[in-house]
Amino acid sequence: FTSFSSVRADFFRNRPSGVLSIPALELEMPIYLGASSYNMSLGAAQLGQTSIPIGGVNTNSVIAGHRGWNGADYFRYIPNLVIGDKIQITNLWETLEYTVTGTKIISPNDVEAIKIQPGKDMITLFTCHPYASGGRQRYLVFCERTTTD
Repeated sequence: FTSFSSVRADFFRNRPSGVLSIPALELEMPIYLGASSYNMSLGAAQLGQTSIPIGGVNTNSVIAGHRGWNGADYFRYIPNLVIGDKIQITNLWETLEYTVTGTKIISPNDVEAIKIQPGKDMITLFTCHPYASGGRQRYLVFCERTTTD
């Protein structure tokens, strides 16, 4: 018997599960499930133990990206995002829109900052900080789902 989890993992292995679009930065990149070195070399990656980027109340999908990789900018300019900027996640079913609500600089082991916030539908962009520092800190961009009512 094969579990759904292992079938899902096999299906998405080396394949993007969605696309991240940040119009303010003219950035579009694939999203991979699991923040392995390999996946992050290909694009953005959803951190394990965080919500899959499909939306929903009580979710926070933490999406990691390098601050530049092999000549590509990746998340290099995410500190330029401001409150109100739009972020889109296109998954297998739909395109979800989020709005930047804040930023924060944390230590690499501050897991409290990336936990689910009750009642919210969020994504958190996650990268090393400062640029070219070797990852002394992390830069977070908090985004909440834009309602369509």
